[in-house]
Amino acid sequence: MVVSEGSSETDEAQLSDGSEMTLVEIEHGFAVVFAQTPPIDMNLVPFEVLGESNARSLTDALAIVSGAGTVVAQGAQGVVSAQGLVRLAPETIKQLQTMKPMVSNGWNLGTLVGEKGKAAASIRWAPAAGAQSAAVLATLGPAMALLALQIQIASISRRVDTNIELTQSVQRFLEQDQMDTLRGLYDTTIRAVAEAQAAGVVNDHIYAAVSTREADFRKLKTAYDRQVREHIEMLAGDPRGRRAYVQKNYERIFADVHGLLMAEGSWHRAQVLRAAHIRHDLGNESENAPIVETLVAQTRREYTASVARIKDLVDELERQCGLIVELPADRSLPFTTKRQSANEVVEIARYLGDQVAAISNSVRRTRTVSVPGVLVVDPDESADAVLRILSLVLPKGEAPIALADVNEDRLISGGAYLVVTPHRVLLSSHGALLKQGSIEREISLSDVRYVRFTERGKQGAVLDLITAESNIKLTFDRWAAAGPALESARRLANLLAAAMHIPESERRTDSLLPNPPGQDVALEQHELR
Repeated sequence: MVVSEGSSETDEAQLSDGSEMTLVEIEHGFAVVFAQTPPIDMNLVPFEVLGESNARSLTDALAIVSGAGTVVAQGAQGVVSAQGLVRLAPETIKQLQTMKPMVSNGWNLGTLVGEKGKAAASIRWAPAAGAQSAAVLATLGPAMALLALQIQIASISRRVDTNIELTQSVQRFLEQDQMDTLRGLYDTTIRAVAEAQAAGVVNDHIYAAVSTREADFRKLKTAYDRQVREHIEMLAGDPRGRRAYVQKNYERIFADVHGLLMAEGSWHRAQVLRAAHIRHDLGNESENAPIVETLVAQTRREYTASVARIKDLVDELERQCGLIVELPADRSLPFTTKRQSANEVVEIARYLGDQVAAISNSVRRTRTVSVPGVLVVDPDESADAVLRILSLVLPKGEAPIALADVNEDRLISGGAYLVVTPHRVLLSSHGALLKQGSIEREISLSDVRYVRFTERGKQGAVLDLITAESNIKLTFDRWAAAGPALESARRLANLLAAAMHIPESERRTDSLLPNPPGQDVALEQHELR
């Protein structure tokens, strides 16, 4: 599903089939669909999977919300009813968060685009934090527990939670008996979900196939989770040690990550099916209600935490593999006895990253090489290699805004790279960054006290950076003594000077100097206002 907000095709969409829908996002990424008829171009998860009685209870509660005069019905054409849940694609969620929509009567307006890119229907939508969504949730009351279970059912929809197919590269890392067990559990839960969707209920016959494998689910989930935690601990050391560990154990890491993805997915589906099966026991509905509520909340909490751990490990794995490709000392080392190429290992890591993003329904945040706005490097040399390494060394979301090739007096070799980000100043020798992928010094921009830039003609300029803890003297080579390079060096100094400040805790007063010069200026400016 794609939402094209404020699209000029809205009128055409309404004319094409006369349809109009309302999407109320009741939780991040999940929305209740209100419409006259069930939409056919949406991956809609109907409420019938809960069973006829439970589905009726939920739709009755939602009918109150969508009744005449309520927030959902206002402005809608014809009688609307709750048709089911839809899981918004991560790209759609991102658009809804970043784009400015057209608004009418408090509702955001947009166009639903089908698979072929053609406008299918006009929609109104309300974000999870909006007043309309709050009104829906407040009206549901006890039926909210049913809606929470429905969200879990939507999250394991077969069309959403696609099969995790093992590539040949990953498949060879798993032992055959483990792979057979994982595949068996995975297929069992996938089949049970499909049967439940077809039958409209999780009855005894459907759940029996899952309930008999409870011990296997727990055993594999616990084993792979423990192994993934061990990998995370081993990758918390120094940069060189992390890469050495990846080079020696990457096959085991791949196997454990993929094994945990399959084990967690199977366990998650099994627990959601269990909750739906308990709700099917209408004879003990009141006694079972708190059990289901607790089970749904615990299942979501554990699954979310596990996927987050997997994501962190895969991100670190992909980062270390990328550094192995870039750093000459690591690039020459073999990947265990099979001697996989570094590029092949990077591709496998990216594949796993894509799988995790799909499971967590999030937009994949990849590392991209960012060219800083201020670049002070020798015109005869390229900064591409440095920028590629920085894209892997810096945390995701932190990009360099300035890069300079400088000399630092304390270094024997002299050569160093000065990197400025929106939050920090980084300083590292050429060898440390280019050969080891490490940053030697880190200074918060809030610690910059004073910046002095001195031009010395053909000798090259001097940049003095005074911080809360140290005085750093940096010089530029002769290639930066004039022309565009000198202008870039001046811009770098101005950038750092913009961060200068003395915090209140470091300011001093003395009776012999009641009105310091700087304070007089500040007082005059204040009086002028």
